[in-house]
Amino acid sequence: MKTASKPTKAIGELAAYLIDPNIESDHEVNIIDRIHEVLSELATVSGFDGEEGWQHDMQTSSGMAISVNEAARCLLDYRRTGQFFRGLHAAIWEAKRLFPGEPIKVLYAGCGPYAPFLTMIAPQFSPGEVLFSLIEINGGSLEKAEMLVEEFGLQDYLLDSFLADATLFQVPNAKSYHILFTETMDTALEREPMVPILLNLLPQLRSEVLVVPRNVTVEGVFFSQEQLPNGIDILWELTTNIPGHSIGIVMDMAEALETYLDLEEKDGIFHELQCELPAPAFRDFFALYTTVEVWEGIFLYKNESDITDLRVRNLKDLPPCDYINFEYLLGEDLELMFGVS
Repeated sequence: MKTASKPTKAIGELAAYLIDPNIESDHEVNIIDRIHEVLSELATVSGFDGEEGWQHDMQTSSGMAISVNEAARCLLDYRRTGQFFRGLHAAIWEAKRLFPGEPIKVLYAGCGPYAPFLTMIAPQFSPGEVLFSLIEINGGSLEKAEMLVEEFGLQDYLLDSFLADATLFQVPNAKSYHILFTETMDTALEREPMVPILLNLLPQLRSEVLVVPRNVTVEGVFFSQEQLPNGIDILWELTTNIPGHSIGIVMDMAEALETYLDLEEKDGIFHELQCELPAPAFRDFFALYTTVEVWEGIFLYKNESDITDLRVRNLKDLPPCDYINFEYLLGEDLELMFGVS
């Protein structure tokens, strides 16, 4: 194994602290800030400045791929970065158990300019243990990611890199991959293309492929004016525990994926559901709570991350109705839409 370069050693040693599931929040933030300093200096992308082209999202066949800058800033979503790091690290060890003697191949869809889950994870293993292939639609991001791989001396961990739309891309030697990793999502699975990416890639991969994250669920919760006398802002406080009136999980991504992929004729409606409305007294506000199961025992709960931020709507002056109807359509604009009937 080659001697690690100083930046690689720094990244590897810093990231190793993130393996600890009991790491203190302040320590996690400090570690990720220091990793961001190294990556942003070498890539000359901080997430807060740079070329005009770095500011713009890109349309995929279904959903938006975020800009170079926004992808760089994702690293500073501290809890998200820590949990996804621990999740992928655990998944690689699980894959090593399931496929003994094989180098574990990770298909990394939507790597951004830092490819952080290669640059941070790879130094925790030898090149004979884990190999990555990158898929990235934004040429500026992929160029920076490839440069970092070379700068860190991680070429032996990079199997391939593809400038492609992961919602459409046909993966060479697809059955050889053990893990599919992507964090291309926003809260309630809106805007970003995680669902279309999984719908495209999963049928190409081996049936035993491990997927990180394992699942995303969205819960629907109603609140009365009496429960929120000072408005909805309190719902964003992490210590808030106002129970509301839950109507349960209104979208379970893993279940919806399995159902949709089994359909013989696919009409673009990824998911739909009708639920009974609660009593009129609870119909003042409606919230969507997003939970990400990154890996077994590793979760992101509501408001812990930008991708689990609440979505709340004022429902005052609803017409007479009995049901709330949910629909998630595949297309340029991805959103879990709802209406009443």
